[in-house]
Amino acid sequence: MKLCLLLCLLLQLAAITVVRAQSIRISGFVKDENGLPMKGATISVKGANTSALTDSAGNYVITAPGEQSVLIFSYSGYEKIEARVDHRSRVDIRMQISRTSLDDVVVVGYGTQKKADLTGAIATVSGADLNKRVATDPTQLLQGKLPGLSLTQASGEAGNESPTLLVRGYGSYGSSNSPLVIVDGLPGSLTALDPQNIASVTLLKDAASAAIYGSRAANGVILVTTKQGAGGKFQLSYDYNIGITKATALPNLDYNSLDYMTMYNQAATNSGSPTLFTAPQIAAYTNPTDKHLYPSYNWLKAVMQTVDVQTHHLGLTGGHNGTTYNVGLGFVDQPDVMIGFAYKKYNLQFNLTSKINDKITFGSSLTLNYSIRSYPEDGSQDLFLSTLSQSPLYGPVLPDGSGRYTAETYPNITPNKNPVAVARTANSSVNDFFEQGNVYLNVKLAKGLEWKTSGGFNFDFQKTYVYKPVVNLYYWQAAPNDVPVRTLDVGGQGLSVNETNYIYPVGYTQLTYDTRWKDHHFKLLGGTQTEYYKNQSLGAARVVYPDNSLQEINAGSTGAQSNSGSAYEWSLLSYYGRFNYDFENKYLLEANARYDASSRFPPANRWAFFPSVSLGWVASREHFLENIDFLSNLKLRGSWGTLGNQNIGNYPYQNVYVTGSSYPYTSTGLTSGAVQTALTDQTIKWETTRVFDFGADLSVFKNRLSLTFDWYNKLTYGILAQQVLPAYIGLTPPTVNNGKMRNTGIEVSAQYSDHVGEFSYSVGGTLQANKNVLVKYGPPNIGSTTIDREGQPYGSFYLYEYAGIFQSTDEIAKSPYQPYKPVPGTFKFKDLDGNDSITANDRAVVSGIFPKYEYSFNVNAGWKNFDLTVFFYGSQGQKQYVTGWGIQPFDQGSVPTKDWLNAWTPQHPSTTLPLLYITGTGNVSSNISTPSTYYLKDASFLRIKNVQLGYNLPSRMARRAAMSALRLYFAADNLLTFTKFPGLDPERVVTNGRYVAHPQNKVFSFGVRAVF
Repeated sequence: MKLCLLLCLLLQLAAITVVRAQSIRISGFVKDENGLPMKGATISVKGANTSALTDSAGNYVITAPGEQSVLIFSYSGYEKIEARVDHRSRVDIRMQISRTSLDDVVVVGYGTQKKADLTGAIATVSGADLNKRVATDPTQLLQGKLPGLSLTQASGEAGNESPTLLVRGYGSYGSSNSPLVIVDGLPGSLTALDPQNIASVTLLKDAASAAIYGSRAANGVILVTTKQGAGGKFQLSYDYNIGITKATALPNLDYNSLDYMTMYNQAATNSGSPTLFTAPQIAAYTNPTDKHLYPSYNWLKAVMQTVDVQTHHLGLTGGHNGTTYNVGLGFVDQPDVMIGFAYKKYNLQFNLTSKINDKITFGSSLTLNYSIRSYPEDGSQDLFLSTLSQSPLYGPVLPDGSGRYTAETYPNITPNKNPVAVARTANSSVNDFFEQGNVYLNVKLAKGLEWKTSGGFNFDFQKTYVYKPVVNLYYWQAAPNDVPVRTLDVGGQGLSVNETNYIYPVGYTQLTYDTRWKDHHFKLLGGTQTEYYKNQSLGAARVVYPDNSLQEINAGSTGAQSNSGSAYEWSLLSYYGRFNYDFENKYLLEANARYDASSRFPPANRWAFFPSVSLGWVASREHFLENIDFLSNLKLRGSWGTLGNQNIGNYPYQNVYVTGSSYPYTSTGLTSGAVQTALTDQTIKWETTRVFDFGADLSVFKNRLSLTFDWYNKLTYGILAQQVLPAYIGLTPPTVNNGKMRNTGIEVSAQYSDHVGEFSYSVGGTLQANKNVLVKYGPPNIGSTTIDREGQPYGSFYLYEYAGIFQSTDEIAKSPYQPYKPVPGTFKFKDLDGNDSITANDRAVVSGIFPKYEYSFNVNAGWKNFDLTVFFYGSQGQKQYVTGWGIQPFDQGSVPTKDWLNAWTPQHPSTTLPLLYITGTGNVSSNISTPSTYYLKDASFLRIKNVQLGYNLPSRMARRAAMSALRLYFAADNLLTFTKFPGLDPERVVTNGRYVAHPQNKVFSFGVRAVF
């Protein structure tokens, strides 16, 4: 309701801004060198505060003061054009590609710079480029768009995709590796934004570009700029997209009940256990006459579904007399491909800029985001595993039509949780309200001297409901009066409600001085910033409820209730500065510095200094290269600097005492007291990252081909992590500065654009390769499948080497001694240390924890009113260690894949699949489940990430429908994947060792954009 009222007010505001003074209304059409309409070109009146933007059909309307007015047409990468109005009421313009795009302005820390003046490693992508794909979370759109940024989507779960962002590899093992996200100048949330509201995204990769953010910049910085308004005609736009969504891949399970029963009995025999199914039971499922009572039920079809995902966006922009506004209203309705999950998001973006006079400019930005995510309490992976654990002998609901939920078929079978019952009855929800707002005031104090002050805050309120119902389960063929077998396994019962909120105010003030003297250009920036963060949580729970429909705290019994509450806070105080110098626009120097204090460190080590320096040489402007016709631009860059990381938790240097312990101080009883549970180091200091970067930017053939290259060496030292201590110490280890990690790598991007007549096209791509090494760590940390050891990548695979399948007892006798008493059909492993026995010393480091390189490439084409975009993304060299449900048979009764029909038997030996077994039972399972390279799968892939075909309706036809522009498009996301990875999606977070995870989504969508 509030959003509707706001919309009405804005529409009224827009209506009264029509110019009524003595002026000339000019309209026209802007096209590119190929004659295609240019959306987003800027038209301004020279010497006035009036401007307008072209719509998607290239049309514009602007008001000029009189016939003597001069219109300026501009667009990034194109030459500016000036046109005198004279007696005309219509001015059409054809833009030409600029010989160089170095005058483009790029957003950097606390300001902007011309692309020509950049000396650091920076990558940028426009909002228009991002929105060639459709996504509910704009974070997903960054994949493959910014060289140096690695994005892995952990899940396809609606509203909980959890993408992992890494800038130039893992920089630390003791603290967060997530980059700092800045939205419109202040720390913010990328996920909370509507993609349609984004104007540009800039990635600061090296110390030279990121050092001005100091303590927060060790993992890189992502700068997001939202769309601002433009003066001139009020413009209303509406975007709609509907996407038919399904899972990219699912395991190929054998849901034939007869196969399941016979294979299970064979697996039980091989595992040394009694068979589970009797001959009469097997006979009942052999050619049954009543397939409703004796089914071969496909549980994946019951739990996975095809859904329609919808996104809406309403945009309003305009302005007059130096005041402009841009408003975006967004709505996302995202049901999940797995039942029980859903997500809805409502978004408002309101940006206002007002030029009060020639010296003072005021601006504000407001983001409001409200979302509702519903899900079964144990999450998508647990529901997926529960689905795979159901046998095909029964369905989720009893066949008698009573609506009762099924536990199992027969009493001799251990039941699993019914996933359909869980999805329908045990839903939890998270309601989240997020707000980010900021205002700024920019004052021109003197020629070249500006003062800017900005302040704002983030506020988030999250309320989580978790209800665990009591649901009775019955045997598949239960009579109407039979008692339930058990209740649904949802980890207990009752209702818990938790409220969490945080407030995060940030303010900064700065001075900027910009001057030029002959061929010398100086720019100096200095400022101070303060930040404060406080998080509070409060929870309540009751266990016993009279009915599943009464899901409120007060409806539960007071006999079993609990409550909880906590809070924490931290703060930062910072001083920062930047100095830029260039001589003749070809010799460039930049120096950055930041001096930070964090409350998370002890007082003696609270402050730290983070400097950087970078140099650039625009070689193409030298006299000896000026006459090379094909060379448009050549710039060489180099930088050095240090960055910090304070994301180590809260106050790890402080001694903490936990209450609730009792001591026998007197003979009369116990006395309550407190106990110290952790050791501390009072001397910890900042974790620091030092970065060297060398790069080159090259443009040739009148900017048709552009290339960018970077090499970097990134060393993190003084890593803050818990020290390894013997278990007998009895206390949690302290957080200490101990460790070094190095990342080295290269980044390459290229783009070629040209046209043939009315056909325009461009092709481009990115390539990034990173090598990670632990330089200093201490004693190795050995896990079940990984190892942290100096000289190796962090978290390297550490496994036994699979050597094949034993085919006979004679082969077993002649082989080195193997664990778990192998039999024919089980695994054998290599004796790496040569002692004729397989022991822990035969585990070896195996490469593949990180990809060797990641790459993307794009193809864009346009002909008349049609356009086509194809985007590819790939990863090479990464491996995934996957076990359990979906790849190992009968894990908690799980249905095997059809591959297991070809399992090893004495009659039909196999060299690829072992004999059938019950996972988790007996020596056979222990042998085959030994962590080995057998389960290490090649997760390299190439994916057609997006294809979009669009059509812009001719402007004359759009005007007949009372619109200035109309665009229609069809698109496909995650269309095809080329990979050797078996079964499920290879694009996943490497730390998830289970074979099954919520798959990513394949989407076929239709969209429309109408501009009025």
